[in-house]
Amino acid sequence: MSFDSIGADIEVFAKNEVGHVALCGLIGGTKEKPKQIKTLPKGFCIQEDNVALEFNIPPAYGGKEFNSYIKVMLGQSKALIEGLGFSLAQESSAIFPKDQLIHPNAQVFGCEPDYDAWKLRVNKKPKAKDPALRTAGGHVHIGTSGNIVDIARKLDLYLGIPSVYLDNSEESKQRRELYGKAGAIRPKPYGLEYRTLSNFWVFNDKAIDFVCLGAYAATESKVKITAKLGKEIQRIINTGDEDAARNIADSFGLPQTL
Repeated sequence: MSFDSIGADIEVFAKNEVGHVALCGLIGGTKEKPKQIKTLPKGFCIQEDNVALEFNIPPAYGGKEFNSYIKVMLGQSKALIEGLGFSLAQESSAIFPKDQLIHPNAQVFGCEPDYDAWKLRVNKKPKAKDPALRTAGGHVHIGTSGNIVDIARKLDLYLGIPSVYLDNSEESKQRRELYGKAGAIRPKPYGLEYRTLSNFWVFNDKAIDFVCLGAYAATESKVKITAKLGKEIQRIINTGDEDAARNIADSFGLPQTL
């Protein structure tokens, strides 16, 4: 058994009656020093990430625990954002007004590179056509002793492929201009961070469970991904081919709806 734990870091936006608003300087916490939620155990943290609020959970060791951790921190984030006079937005991308991008932190993007588990190389730093585009990810952290390249490719099958049609809003399609490519990972001391998914799955109980089950399947499955299948998985995720995604999902018994 190679599935040890599952965690997540999630980015969410805020908005008011006019549009999306930057949270720069209003939340606190950084990548290097996240802000611990004082009323919760260690590992439940928030931080600023560009214009977004990012929340982190500690490692979970089962589906119920994972689901409850996500809901607790989503609730904490919602309360914090509403306390600032805004509402929590569920969009996974947005074009921010120029006056919301004045703060220096609004121009700071993640400096740590991620990797392509298919081509085995560092991904190029993305650049949007519209410099006001900002995106929100729902990154999944998996504790595992297994081969992270093999697991990342299976994560594309069990999570990335269904996400093409489950997460097909215009905002999510826009996010793929920058992020969400096939096989996007960061190696970690405990396993890997899977970076392909947007934040779409954190707002729905069934979607949270889908992510946990897919992560478990990717670490435990004996399915062999051939070169031909791997090439098709990459094409489908990178182009957003929903019909082909449904066909592959059906052939592997993956959910068509949540």
